Amino acid sequence: MNDDEVFEKLSKFGLSPYEIKVYKTLLLNGPQTSTSIVSTAGIPQPRVYDLFNNLITKGLIEVSPGKKKIYRAVPVEVALSKIINEMTEYKDEISKVVEKSALTANKYNPYLWYLDNEVLIREQMKDMVVNSQNEIIGSCRLSTLRYLDKYLIEAADRGVSVFLTIFPDSDRYDITDLISKIVIKRRPGISPEIIIKDRDEAIVQVDNINLRNKYAIDFEEEEMIHIINYYYYNIIWKPSIYISKFQIKSNWIFNTSWISCEAINMFLNNGYKLEGRVIGVTQNGDIDISGSIKGTDIIPGYKNSFIIQTDEQVFSVGGRLTRIEDIRMDKFYLTAEKIK
Repeated sequence: MNDDEVFEKLSKFGLSPYEIKVYKTLLLNGPQTSTSIVSTAGIPQPRVYDLFNNLITKGLIEVSPGKKKIYRAVPVEVALSKIINEMTEYKDEISKVVEKSALTANKYNPYLWYLDNEVLIREQMKDMVVNSQNEIIGSCRLSTLRYLDKYLIEAADRGVSVFLTIFPDSDRYDITDLISKIVIKRRPGISPEIIIKDRDEAIVQVDNINLRNKYAIDFEEEEMIHIINYYYYNIIWKPSIYISKFQIKSNWIFNTSWISCEAINMFLNNGYKLEGRVIGVTQNGDIDISGSIKGTDIIPGYKNSFIIQTDEQVFSVGGRLTRIEDIRMDKFYLTAEKIK
């Protein structure tokens, strides 16, 4: 970076190009008269005194008393430090006003991001899988499946419950390793690719046929995630056919009620005794209970709930839009033991 480029950055401190020239001239050449400054800096004579007054006001130059005015630059560390301190005070004032407004306005940020780069979309999906803690629900086309398969397996190996819908284009791909680790369904036709992580983030990728490009929307907003989850369940998951079902392992973890109910019914129908732990919310506040899982209560389009019996009481457990159930489920741990 040359000298001119260094001084041009003074514009960040509110200096005009002519003001920069005057200040630069005085810094590099020492105190001068107005006539000398005009000649050295190459600025128009009619504007010189306006420029001097502006720079004096900003604390960048000083002028001697007497008839013959001599101008000199205030040292950089002094002049710019003064401006920086003033801007810091101004920043703090603005922050206080914004903070006060935020407390009183009660505004809501929906947390939506638009992604129109295929590489970024794929990386965001990968990051969601890698960062998942409890549950991954998704649908993948062949290209995405090839990229995500090892991350899905790694998630399952660390205890995440993974549920995946694949499409006909994946028929030519070896999913043997996936089948042994995760629950997979195959949908007869193509649909949007979706990843839902821990019921706290969702990404939807779609093809714009008219524009011939792909884009995705990433959500961290509870209501939108619920809508996407509902769409996934009814449009993608339900019409699909199982390739690999729920395997027996130490613990299944769920954030979603409909997949919980599907697992419960599958295990009960195959002669398993089920125990569970539910963490959620009741009308009276938070709840954390353990007990025997007795069955499900499903009304399509209305509720997907299950029954847990503790030593003292029987509870009905529902999902995000719990209407008549006792508990709105946030997390559900399920264990299955074969009845001998």
